[in-house]
Amino acid sequence: MPELYIITGSNGAGKSSLGANYLPDHIVDTCEVFDGDKLFMDKQRELWRDGIRAHKEMRRIAYEFVSSTFDALVDEAVHARADFAYEGHFTNESTWDIPRRFKSEGYAIHLIYLGLNNTDLSELRVTDRVKFGGHYVNPITVADNFYGNLEKLNEHFAMFDSVQVIDTSGIEHQHVASFLLGLPVLQKKTTILPDWFKKYLPSMNKLIQEFFYER
Repeated sequence: MPELYIITGSNGAGKSSLGANYLPDHIVDTCEVFDGDKLFMDKQRELWRDGIRAHKEMRRIAYEFVSSTFDALVDEAVHARADFAYEGHFTNESTWDIPRRFKSEGYAIHLIYLGLNNTDLSELRVTDRVKFGGHYVNPITVADNFYGNLEKLNEHFAMFDSVQVIDTSGIEHQHVASFLLGLPVLQKKTTILPDWFKKYLPSMNKLIQEFFYER
């Protein structure tokens, strides 16, 4: 069975720098994780070198290029029944059409969520990233992604064959929870769930409480 892996989470949580560390070896060896943000930045730089200097025009062309490239890669993977991996944000219903498509095509679909304590830390991570040439994300978008990703994960987690939730707020990352087919697994009673998990993922937290604390 072919597999789809999705890496998502807060801005600055490490999707691009850390996400691949949580992928199985066979996906790392055979798939290049599609990073739309990186491709968007690279395309804007290319357009700038080509003499297109109007900011809105650059963004429009770059966005259309990223969208068409991604759609073509998805079509190619589905047609070939090949494994596929990508990272992104899932803050509205339309962004869930791709995982639904892969699922309907008989793929096993997996989600890796990298979370942070709060939007302040997310903004700080973005600011630090920009200093080293990374892409800027404005505070409004940071907040929209922070809350939107969590809201939709809480709503749709059961559609995945597996979900991993990792807290990357500190130097030592905490594997918060794993779910298989919508049910929690490998959750120890000694595990301390972070406040953001309990507050913003109430459905997932409720299942963990029922399975491991209320029996």
